[in-house]
Amino acid sequence: MTELQKRKIQHFFNVLDNNGNGILEKDDFELVGETMSDIIGYSQNARERLMLKLKAHGLFVQILRDINKEEAELSIKEWLRFFDEVVLARPNDYVNQSSTYLFSLFDQDGDGYIDEQEYLDMFKAYGLYMSVAKKAFDKLDINGDGRISGGELVKAFEDFFMSDDESAPGNWIFGDWKNG
Repeated sequence: MTELQKRKIQHFFNVLDNNGNGILEKDDFELVGETMSDIIGYSQNARERLMLKLKAHGLFVQILRDINKEEAELSIKEWLRFFDEVVLARPNDYVNQSSTYLFSLFDQDGDGYIDEQEYLDMFKAYGLYMSVAKKAFDKLDINGDGRISGGELVKAFEDFFMSDDESAPGNWIFGDWKNG
């Protein structure tokens, strides 16, 4: 893993660590499902709310399975090892898995695209700086049609996980990775 990749992956860890305790745990992932449910307006007992939480929880379980981790928590050291040994060994699998996951959570109308509002909602759900959300969206919307397609999202994750080019548009998928 290059130093640039390491910086981006550390930023990604911080994005996922919702409570900021330096450990990824199931609550960090489930909170994204809860927050998205609140943004969308699902009631506390809505089936859709439970589905979003289960999707988020499922991603965490898959990561634990992939790294062969028994305890349901990951430190930054384990997260970097996961990327170095697992993700970068099978980047296409993780690019596709990550794209599918993001779409399943944030393509709220199910049209196969993430429009600007859905992307802004993703920033809210992850607690990212809204001041860079529009800039990030514009960088990922490669063809400028006002929405992010599956292909554009795959390209963004390829850039984010694998590119050693600081100016690659996909580096912005989770906001300003250089400045937190």
